[in-house]
Amino acid sequence: MALMPPSLTGKPPMGSAPISTPTGSPGAQAGAMAQLREAINILNNTISSLPVGSELHSAVMAAITQLNKKIPPTAEVPGVQQTALRDLQQNAQKNAMLQQVMSSLGAGGAQPGGAGPVAGPPAPSQLGV
Repeated sequence: MALMPPSLTGKPPMGSAPISTPTGSPGAQAGAMAQLREAINILNNTISSLPVGSELHSAVMAAITQLNKKIPPTAEVPGVQQTALRDLQQNAQKNAMLQQVMSSLGAGGAQPGGAGPVAGPPAPSQLGV
């Protein structure tokens, strides 16, 4: 049996160390932690609107509990939190603009002869679903 070169076998050459996996930068990690902390805050603010005892309420409570174990409130860094909030707000604005563009493209516009916009697919209530 002939020996195959490492480039064909996918294994590192004998005696060499495996390549280490790169770790994230501290700045990127702090940004991710800030975004997760903000997600916890959002979940905390919305849970009161969910019916107590419902599956969704229980799932949100479990998520908050698990995230708080890994990312305690003391992990907040005001400057990083403000940056995360700004980024979330910018993303929300971009998504809102995209929704407006998509809805204007999907509206169909007026038909010749003064007819209204083109009707879309029937609603599930019209289908008996």
